[in-house]
Formats: sequence, C-alpha cells, structure tokens
Amino acid sequence: MAVRKILGFWIVLDRRGAGLSLVTWVLMLFADAVVVRYVVASWFWSSNPRWPLLPFTDGGLVVFGLYQFVLCLTWFTHFQAITTDPGSMEGEDCRDPPQDLKDPRRCKLCESRWKPPRAHHCKVCEVCIFKMDHHCPWINNCVGHNNQKLFILFAGYVIISCALSLILLFISAVCWFLSQNSWAEAPPPSGPAVTLSGLAAIECLGTILFVSDFILEQQAAIETNSTLVESHQQTHGELSDYWGHFRQVFGDNWLLWPLPFITAPRPNYSEPAIPNAGISQAQPIDDEDNLGIAGIETEEIRQAIDHMREELRQNGSVQENGALRQRPTRPDDNDTEMES
Repeated sequence: MAVRKILGFWIVLDRRGAGLSLVTWVLMLFADAVVVRYVVASWFWSSNPRWPLLPFTDGGLVVFGLYQFVLCLTWFTHFQAITTDPGSMEGEDCRDPPQDLKDPRRCKLCESRWKPPRAHHCKVCEVCIFKMDHHCPWINNCVGHNNQKLFILFAGYVIISCALSLILLFISAVCWFLSQNSWAEAPPPSGPAVTLSGLAAIECLGTILFVSDFILEQQAAIETNSTLVESHQQTHGELSDYWGHFRQVFGDNWLLWPLPFITAPRPNYSEPAIPNAGISQAQPIDDEDNLGIAGIETEEIRQAIDHMREELRQNGSVQENGALRQRPTRPDDNDTEMES
C-alpha cells in the first residue's frame, strides 16, 4: 500500500503529491515574506515597539497578527487535509459489510475486500476510499468522506489569505502614491519592492482564479450529493435538501464548521449510488487518470450500476430527479486532480 501511518498521521508516499504540497507551502511563505517586508515593516515600523522582536506600532501589530492568523489557519488546514485518512476501508468499523447491504461488492485490487456502493479504489493511495471525490496532488491525498470538509476549508482559506494579501499590497501602493508631494519629483520605489510585490500580486490573483473553481465544484457536489467520480458515472447518493447534504460533510454543529477538524457524521456504508434520472445505461469513465481511480474498476462499476438500475425498475422506484444538477466536467481540465 502506498500509504503509511506515522505517529497517527495518514501519509501518502507519492513524490508528485509531496512536491506539489511543498510548492504550496513555499508560495504561502513567499507571499507572507513580501507582505510583511514591504507592507507591514514599511508602513508600521517603530523605533520604540511594544515588543522588541516585532518592531511595529500597535496598529502594525494588529495587521501583522491578523495576517499571520489567516496564513497559519490556511497552513494548518492544508496540513490536516494532507494527513487525515480520507475514508479508507481499512478501519475496524468497516471490516465487515452492514447486514442490510445485499450482495456487497468486492475490490479486485484490495485482496477481495468488500467495498460500499459509493467507494472507489484510488490508484495512488492503493486503497478503496468511501465517497472518493478525486485524488488531489496539491494535498497529496484523496478527497473523501472524512476530509472533504478540510479540502473545502483549505480552498476557502487560501482565497481569503490571497485576497487579504492583495488588499494590503494595493493599500500600500495607494498610500505611497498619496504620500508624494509631487509625482514628477517623487523618488522611484526600489526595484526589489516593485518586482517582488508584483510577483506576489500575480501569484495571489492567479491562485484565487485557480482555487475558485474547486469551490464551485464542491458546492455542486454538496448540492447533488455526489462526488466528481460519481458525476462521471452519472450517479449520486440519497437526496434530501441542500442543508441535509451540507451536514453530511460538515456535521450538525455549526460552531465547528470553520474549524479544520473532522466533524462529518459516521459514514453510511449502505448508502446506494443511485443512477441519475434519464440515463438508460451506466456511463463509462473517461478521466480515470485525472480522477485517480484504478482503471480495472471501470467495468465493475458499470455492471454494478446497471444491476442496481434493473432492481429499481423491477421495484418501480426509479427516482425521478429531472432537476438534478450535473456537476460541470471538462475532459481537458486537469484540475480534477486539483490539478485538482
């Protein structure tokens, strides 16, 4: 298995994912260094600071503290998403299938271990993941039942931290222009300040555009109670309303929603993968590599869906859901792996 549990942390042994996770941290550190050096230190420096290690005015300490809090929250959420078991079928509570689950599937790649209808085998983690959305190299982990909330929070906190960086850089530039008595006689800003601030601004703006798509996809996933893999299969879980689906990801206690910890309810391994209305046959999965699922599983998935559809038809209970919203899929979009 390509996963190790080290001191209780879930670690995926994948060079590409580890490299992209490290790149994420480097980009965060770069933006932090630029904002602190060319915004906070430039405008809030004090010769008589309250704390010698932080030579800023009281206002500067507030700005510095708020900015570092947002960045630390973003980093810790990313760390949690990396090191949290996304919902593997390895634990004691999922060793045997529920008694109410008829004819449970067996994974050909997990030594014929049973897997729920909404579980899929990740070719990177080399294990079945319950409610697997996709394998995301930017967190070096699958996005599944346990860490979907962490993935969404990380994307949200990235957008907040980048927006805050852009606001501080913009205000700093405006203040510099307004502080000049005459633009014609104003000394030019230093080359490193302009270059590094410009690079940080481009990084933050590009990151916001890049990550916003993940938020939209996850919002659609919650709305339809489906995953990215299931959207390709054109299936979904049991439907209720939006907030019912939301609580399946974030839990019932709204006070815990913004915190980077697992708050999802216990997984319902008996939940079926219901074919979408209007689909006469299970659809093949064309993006197996980008999604991260094992290719050998495709035919097995299609057979299982067709079997369930036939049972639903025999029972006269095919679920009508013409208004079901399909998640947008773009075959040429590598972001399904957060590349993704």
